[in-house]
Amino acid sequence: MSTHRHDASSISNVSSSSIVQIAFNSNPTPHHCGYCNTDGSCSAGLCPSSLISLRKIHSSNCGYCQTKRGKISFGIVASKMLVDDYLLLMDRGWRKCGTYYYKSLMDKTCCPLYTIRCDANNFELSRSQRRVIQTMNRFINENIKPGEHINVSSEPQTSASSTPSIMNKQKKTKSTSIQSKSTTNKFNNNKINLNEWIKTQPNTNAIQLIRHILTNDTPPSDELLNRLRSRQKRWYKKLLKLKTQNKLSFETDIHLLIKRFDRMKTNSIRSLEQMLQFNDKPKNKFECRLVRSYPTSEEFLCTLKDSHSIYERYQMAIHGDGKSECSLSQFKRFLCQSSLEKDCSRIPASKIPSCGYGCFHLQYYLNGKIIACSVIDILPGGVSSVYFYYEPDLGFLKLGVYSALKEIELTRRLAREIPDIKHYYLGFYVHTCVKMRYKGQYKPSYLLCPETYTWHRIEKCIPLLNTHKYVRFESDLSKVDENEENNTEQLKLRVGHQIKTLLQLQAIDKHYYAYMLNLFKTFAKFAGRICANRIIIDLN
Repeated sequence: MSTHRHDASSISNVSSSSIVQIAFNSNPTPHHCGYCNTDGSCSAGLCPSSLISLRKIHSSNCGYCQTKRGKISFGIVASKMLVDDYLLLMDRGWRKCGTYYYKSLMDKTCCPLYTIRCDANNFELSRSQRRVIQTMNRFINENIKPGEHINVSSEPQTSASSTPSIMNKQKKTKSTSIQSKSTTNKFNNNKINLNEWIKTQPNTNAIQLIRHILTNDTPPSDELLNRLRSRQKRWYKKLLKLKTQNKLSFETDIHLLIKRFDRMKTNSIRSLEQMLQFNDKPKNKFECRLVRSYPTSEEFLCTLKDSHSIYERYQMAIHGDGKSECSLSQFKRFLCQSSLEKDCSRIPASKIPSCGYGCFHLQYYLNGKIIACSVIDILPGGVSSVYFYYEPDLGFLKLGVYSALKEIELTRRLAREIPDIKHYYLGFYVHTCVKMRYKGQYKPSYLLCPETYTWHRIEKCIPLLNTHKYVRFESDLSKVDENEENNTEQLKLRVGHQIKTLLQLQAIDKHYYAYMLNLFKTFAKFAGRICANRIIIDLN
């Protein structure tokens, strides 16, 4: 995404046919600062505040549906953005690209961009995500790629003389298996009906589900279904099918279903952290390193060349970019340069993780060589995924899915240290673009209502989005945006080295005030009351 730039001599980004300029005193007289009670030596209290300049509502070509000038958004350029301010903006539908922050005009743009986040602490692994982890584990532990089998040709060949003993072993194995089968059949003959078995079981979600299926013809409540894990939901469908076939009742032999019931127990399901563990002595060495990208750390600078090389190959192979489109300068501007500050005086030290807040690259190494990188922001309320690129030759590992699981794992680890860091932000969910719907597979996920800025389970949003591309998710029509700001009088404007209100700006130049008023109102509405009243708008 290109960043809008403006000439230093102009005040705002305006059309060439109507340029409005205003001259401010470059050497203002000393003034009293209302932020720190000084004579203005603090640059009018700019230190603890985010500092931005406004851009007009902008239309551009859409990368999702290819509509020319169909993407409509409002933007700002931040020379300084504090992490708590950015979190509030994200929770109102904003995202950033470098130093440019933007919000889609949801009811006007061709492809509405719905902010999506996952509850990391209650994350549920799907079957396909487990398979991705298993593929990676096999590759790291045994150096086996998908479709390959363990090579047994290196084992010593069996001589002819030893063949009879092997055959005897095979016969013993077969006889043992026959005995085990007969034992199982004997065990199955001791019938235990479902009614007797269910009385001995704890009142888990699975047992509640079975009781409901046996005693009701109606589907279980949404509350119960939402508490079920993915595997339990699959068994529910199977049990429902058995009932429709008249094969499920209180008198059903439990041995026909006991394996299924055992699998439904939550204690048999391994956690994400357990799944991501490798063997003690794997054949390949895999590690992750979290390095700060802004302000640039020494470790980040040491890996910049190798990281860019991966990015260049990824962009050219996966997205079809030319080499000039993924140069080092473009890479830095897109994924390295930022205005998101790592320090924020409003956040107490007890709520800052050991790694700190701000911009990071989560680098993935295979046998000491960088192979992929997750670009992320760590914020007071969660981890925000910005971009991911990887070595194209390792596409068989499905690193896109694997990296998202590692980012969720990182979020959970940070949440154990700072409980407020509990959400994993996946960026925008674009329902009109089928390729972008994969973000809804990380559950439980929630979409942001574009009118009330409240969060709603994606399962309830999808049917609405199948009907209309722009949807208000909040069903209660009486609810409104509680943080909306329509009063622009409290906006803080930086003029020279002073902070002015909108009324003071009007007194300085009423024509410029009239020209900028709608822009100020748009920012206040989209940023919300808290951010609009504490972020400083730079008019220099």
